[in-house]
Amino acid sequence: MVKQFSGGLTLIELMITSAVIGIIIALALPAYQDYIATARESVLNDNIQTIRLMQDERRRDSGEYVEGDYVPGGSTTLSTRLGWIPRTTKKADGTDYDFVTYEVECITDGAIAGECARTSGYTVTATHSEAAGAPVIRTYSP
Repeated sequence: MVKQFSGGLTLIELMITSAVIGIIIALALPAYQDYIATARESVLNDNIQTIRLMQDERRRDSGEYVEGDYVPGGSTTLSTRLGWIPRTTKKADGTDYDFVTYEVECITDGAIAGECARTSGYTVTATHSEAAGAPVIRTYSP
């Protein structure tokens, strides 16, 4: 007599399948997290480079750099003093994904608030609120 196959999966088959999927996830997750961290840092570096280019243009026109910050939902002195607004991604409801704070600090302050001394350089610090790593910091001199 021939035994008929019922067409279902045995418990052992389900456990093996679950184990294989778990191993694949365990191997892929760290690589994906590294990819996300690298992408975030790349965006921060691109925005810092844009700030640097705008600062260089400002120095050519006015003779000094400016300092200020961009805090999502708060202070935006980089927008008013330098004209820089970060490019953001929109959520489905139309609001921005704002997770990054940018701060430009003069190495030597100038006599006028928000401006650096004529011989001063500046430091740009970009901090991502959802990133576990340290902020991206770049220092530029005249």
